Amino acid sequence: MVIIATLAAIASNFFEIGDQLNRGEGTAAIGDLILTSAFCALFGLFAEMVRAGRQWGRVLLTIFTVLGLLFTGLGLLGIGRPFVGPLQGALAALSFVTSVVGLVLLYAPSANRWLSRVRDGNRMISPRLRKVILTIHVMVGVGWLGLVTGMSAMMASAVLTGSAEHQAAMYRTLGLLDDLFLGMTSMFTLISGILVSTGTKWGLMRRRWVVTKFFTTMGLMLFGFSVIHPLIIRANELVESGAPVRGGELDTVGWAMTASSVLALLTLVFMTTLSTYKPWGPTRWGRPSRTAVR
Repeated sequence: MVIIATLAAIASNFFEIGDQLNRGEGTAAIGDLILTSAFCALFGLFAEMVRAGRQWGRVLLTIFTVLGLLFTGLGLLGIGRPFVGPLQGALAALSFVTSVVGLVLLYAPSANRWLSRVRDGNRMISPRLRKVILTIHVMVGVGWLGLVTGMSAMMASAVLTGSAEHQAAMYRTLGLLDDLFLGMTSMFTLISGILVSTGTKWGLMRRRWVVTKFFTTMGLMLFGFSVIHPLIIRANELVESGAPVRGGELDTVGWAMTASSVLALLTLVFMTTLSTYKPWGPTRWGRPSRTAVR
């Protein structure tokens, strides 16, 4: 079922990529194509890890499926990018339903018994691979922080300027960065962070700071998709229609976009601080059992 859901989601994405190419938005199409390709490769990797009995593979497959459900659900509700025709909407609905069924089957008693039989004794990733993934995680995390910082400065510049040409240039550049880099950096930050946690002693649910960072990252991704992304699209639409720089809807959209971006920036600073100080200790799943202590 998860495979069917993935294929339906991929087909739905190709409708959007084709529409972007028809509208002359080649950069956005390239960004979506890269994300779709990475999505396919990672789903294949996680499915293979589940087949090999790796619990962290099932965790990652679950998280990816839940993220897909959230984004697809937002699309079905009309939030974010609109569907390109009824066929894409039907594929998205098929992906949503089969994802739910796949999640249920992934944790069915028979699946748990099978996973216990084939599970490898070593559930951790190797130290060398951990260093590689951690390096990638730091790089893309810094890239995400730097990107949001730069975009916040551009939004502030656009909303404060009195020049229509300068404002239009800022919003077009923001649209380019949003289409090509923002989703990619946030997604790979999440993926690499999950790999580092689930494949090592830290675990995904064993430390409070890891749990907080994980859910904050997912929340920030959804916030960007459902709030910041539509505002950037709307700003560019208003610029193309010749809306006045001051006193109209473009001014309102600009201030809302700037405030949202600053909130995202502060959230990223908060997550960076969590990674540095690692506060609050273990969760109940991270505490040693009484049997182990004895």
